[in-house]
Amino acid sequence: MYYGIHMNNTKIVQAAVVQKIENHMAAKGITRKELKDGLNMGYERFRKRMSSEIPFSVEELWAIAGILRTSPLALMPEDAAEVHSFAA
Repeated sequence: MYYGIHMNNTKIVQAAVVQKIENHMAAKGITRKELKDGLNMGYERFRKRMSSEIPFSVEELWAIAGILRTSPLALMPEDAAEVHSFAA
């Protein structure tokens, strides 16, 4: 049962990360295609990450931060309250 709880939390955190990425993309005028191409990532691999099916790796988050001209920390949820807002 613990494993199921952990997986659920991972998806919640991933959804918060994806929202942060999308917010930065919108602010910088970067499309999903531009981000995908900048990461040199295939469509299906990118789609699974942006739909929170699979979490981004640390390396991928660093690359995304570089493309978005921000810090990798800026792509992380700021606090537990922000993560819990995705669980509701």
